[in-house]
Amino acid sequence: MFTTFNVFLMMLGTVSVFAILGVLYSRGKVDGMDQFLTARGTAGKKMLSATLLASFLGVFMLFTPPEAGILGGIPAVVGYSIGVVSLYIAFMVLSPKVKEYMPTGSTLTDYVLKRYGHRMYLLTIVVALFYMLVHLVAELTAIGQVAFELAEVPMLYTALLVGLATVIYTAYGGLRASIFTDMVQMVFVIILLIGVTVGVVYYGGGINNIHSQITTYSPQLLSFNNWGGIQYGLTLCIAVFVSNLFHQGYWQRIYAGKDNKTLSKSLMTSTIIVFPIMILTGVLGIVAAGFNQGNNPSVALFSLAYSIFPAGLIVALFLLALVLVMSTVDTLMNSIIATLAKDSKRLFKNTKEEKLLRIARIATVIMILPVALVSARGYSVLYLFFVADLVCAGVCFPLFFGLYSKKCTENMALISSVLGIISGIPFFIANQLLLSFTVPIIVSASICLLATRLSKSELIKGIEV
Repeated sequence: MFTTFNVFLMMLGTVSVFAILGVLYSRGKVDGMDQFLTARGTAGKKMLSATLLASFLGVFMLFTPPEAGILGGIPAVVGYSIGVVSLYIAFMVLSPKVKEYMPTGSTLTDYVLKRYGHRMYLLTIVVALFYMLVHLVAELTAIGQVAFELAEVPMLYTALLVGLATVIYTAYGGLRASIFTDMVQMVFVIILLIGVTVGVVYYGGGINNIHSQITTYSPQLLSFNNWGGIQYGLTLCIAVFVSNLFHQGYWQRIYAGKDNKTLSKSLMTSTIIVFPIMILTGVLGIVAAGFNQGNNPSVALFSLAYSIFPAGLIVALFLLALVLVMSTVDTLMNSIIATLAKDSKRLFKNTKEEKLLRIARIATVIMILPVALVSARGYSVLYLFFVADLVCAGVCFPLFFGLYSKKCTENMALISSVLGIISGIPFFIANQLLLSFTVPIIVSASICLLATRLSKSELIKGIEV
């Protein structure tokens, strides 16, 4: 039905449009490194809401919620959705405090350096970069799998095309370009997601027939008494919560909001919108299982679409996936550039900002090559996220505990973080995912709380709050 050449042309046309839009919008608007990295105070409620949604709802939305639905049923989908909602709520609580503590910052690492010191700062950089690189690989892996499933387009070609096209407007226009394209992409996402859902209902024979298929072939997926599904849902809830707090792209957008009131309203809007989207895409995975299209859970939604959709709707779904991956990849690219540029400035104090920014841009372009190579391996999208989630789980509590406790020193935070990460590794190896995420949180939090309780000093070493 689709040839490799035709699908590649569709991808080339789509990514080119967004690359051109991003470059044209940001021409003459990027004035120095601060505007490139944060677009500080420029985003209103609508634009901020759109970019907070689009930058999170990457192509994984069409992979991991359906995959969760197939593996754990309704409880897993609900758990995953709650995890995403709780993330936005966490930003509502934490971001005003971080901005108050570090008003001139642009990423999370700025706060960590001021609050704790260089060792905790270095650990946070490593964790954040590791998570963002894993996230980037997962996104490009996902879209590569879609193109290969559709027309056997080599995964390396897809990863390189999407990665390089996104780098063009991101490296040129910075966060401004990323936020603008996010807003445009979010409009497409909503339209196409509605179209795909209607298509599944219509071509699947209606709601009654779909329900009958599920109850016949996969009735356990509809049960709330499915303990395996509940456990999996809790795992996803914790994993998505702890890991995304380290996503520098979200913290950049926190600083891009015009003020805290705008930020709060945007996060609330995102919370309201994201929950039904996550539920909907998760349920589509359960529908795929009902139609015996769940053999490869990572691409179940696309397997379902290819089995029942006409050509036009398959194209629409493919374009939805492509738009989604670009909205997340540009966020990740800009975040990595920001991290490299800001932190290089601290290492090379005598180097001009313009030179550091140029070096960071070049490094990002070069970086896309090994990322594309790893993406072409086709690893499980959900498993890739789990690897990063384990590391983030150990560091999360100590990192933000410093906002609430004056007694928490850098040594306390660093030791509890490292021990937290180590405590989860045996459970992860044993494939006990829920324990591999909860144990690090409990261990690191317990050490922090115990250490601060035993501490006699009310002062933060070397820092005044």
